[in-house]
Amino acid sequence: MAGVISPPASLAAAVLEPDRGDTRDFGTPTQAPGKTCPFVGDLPVELPAVSAPVGTSLPGLSHITLPQPSVPSTIHAELCMSEATRARAAATGEAPAVLVLVHGLTYGTWYWDSPYQPATYSTVNDLIDHGYATLTIDRVGAGRSDHPLSALITPNAAAESVHQLITQLRNGDVGGTAYPRVGLVGHSYGTAVVWLETAMHNDADLVIGTGYSNRFRLDQGVRLLSTMMPAALHPALPAAPWKADPGYLASRPGTRLQLPFFHQPGTDPAMLAVDDRLQNPMTATEPLALIREYDGTHKNIRIPTFLINGEHDAFVCGPATTKCRTHAGTQDAPATLEQNSSALTDYETPGFGPQACLRTAVIPAAGHNITLHRNSRQVSATIAHFADQALGTTGTNAEHYRSTCTTRPSTITDVLPDITRLVPDLLPQ
Repeated sequence: MAGVISPPASLAAAVLEPDRGDTRDFGTPTQAPGKTCPFVGDLPVELPAVSAPVGTSLPGLSHITLPQPSVPSTIHAELCMSEATRARAAATGEAPAVLVLVHGLTYGTWYWDSPYQPATYSTVNDLIDHGYATLTIDRVGAGRSDHPLSALITPNAAAESVHQLITQLRNGDVGGTAYPRVGLVGHSYGTAVVWLETAMHNDADLVIGTGYSNRFRLDQGVRLLSTMMPAALHPALPAAPWKADPGYLASRPGTRLQLPFFHQPGTDPAMLAVDDRLQNPMTATEPLALIREYDGTHKNIRIPTFLINGEHDAFVCGPATTKCRTHAGTQDAPATLEQNSSALTDYETPGFGPQACLRTAVIPAAGHNITLHRNSRQVSATIAHFADQALGTTGTNAEHYRSTCTTRPSTITDVLPDITRLVPDLLPQ
């Protein structure tokens, strides 16, 4: 028909028939003594086709759910635990608590379950040895999950997909066992996702963020975006219909070291090569998560909350990373890391309400990607440290901790944006 411009066939295929994932071998789930993964495969989710401004602390918007059209998709997921935990659950009928691990931009399941030296870098293996089950995922648009039209991959869509995974775990739809106790753990953009999911639903038993802030440094965000190129032009990504969608982006080769992903003195150089080789795409719509830092959204979090950042994370630690200063060392225990994080606690607390009873810890000698540094095991130990107190490996501590989890009485400020956060951090390093 005259006047109608047809999209390229590859883009039309990406829109109408979402690609079923990346063909690369990401090396997960990793193998480890005593490790078993009762479910590895795809889980169905529905992606909202529009984003509604729900979840903000502002009156009238914090609890509403709007009917909206959705698009079916799938998420690649890996549910793992130790053989001892699985046997104990079978004998007692008491399922372990599941920690859902959500990765950040340009990553995937491998961020939490590193195929490079997993005995050192696999958070999954540490947590399952501790007695938890873990559910690692490739978010929609990354790794082996669906790659639908990039415009559908928004913070709201990511949050809603995590909400659906929590429901599936509790209903027994993941591997045939119901898991009544679920905690959320995010990294970077994954933290933005689990914070948003919690602000909208508060349906998990705890939420642990890593590598994020209520004041993401926008100058560093601009630097991140400046290193991106169309995924279609990136040589490391496999040929696929979704690469024709201009909304999919990838890091230009050799540029990741220009960003605060790693504190190089604390990093194995071989890990840098793995990081570049296994990178995933991001979408142009995902940075919209930063908007939710300034509308009071996180004040609607009403479950126990913990934040763990790297000492040298210039993305989230304020001017000259002063808000993540610590006197702790790379051999210190989680309690010491928490005791030395008062600057981070003071920096982040105004962005949360009293029911979050925010606690924080700083990982020394680490940049943004805290699990990929040599002292990675401090991260998994700190996650377990908080999860033990606020949840427990079978959820036995959840009710008591939550009933005592408040830092002060609620005030009118808890339904208003934090005025000290209306201006983003822009001061130079």
